[in-house]
Amino acid sequence: MSVTEISSWTRHGFEINTDKSRLDMDSILKMLGATYWARDVSPDALSTSILNSRAYGLYSPDGEQAGFGRMVTDITRFAWMSDIYILPIHRGNALGKWLVETMVNDPALASVTRIMLSTNDAHSLYQHFGFKIIGSDDEQGRQTMQLKR
Repeated sequence: MSVTEISSWTRHGFEINTDKSRLDMDSILKMLGATYWARDVSPDALSTSILNSRAYGLYSPDGEQAGFGRMVTDITRFAWMSDIYILPIHRGNALGKWLVETMVNDPALASVTRIMLSTNDAHSLYQHFGFKIIGSDDEQGRQTMQLKR
């Protein structure tokens, strides 16, 4: 399987899909623009980063954008998990956990041996999947986390 191939997973009427043509970019840019990690990034830069990543759209049963995440990867050894976000209306349903689980176990990234991320929240979510804190990232208290497999 290649990272350019479209993959899809479903659970309880929700869908995670890697088809970038389905992404509601306006909704995603609005979501990310409200986050501590992307609020200072221009919409053009965010769009470019999404288009050059393995993007995972999370869709509600009615087909609306419910969340998003992406992986930046060399496809063989390394991936950087980024921009994990679930709309507030859909939180509390374990969708973030499912999104991270799907991304970590994506067959298109099966050869990747190291996945990293940086966050100042949700450490326990990532630790559930084997990520370990390996250091501080910046003055904002972000922790760099790594999953070796």
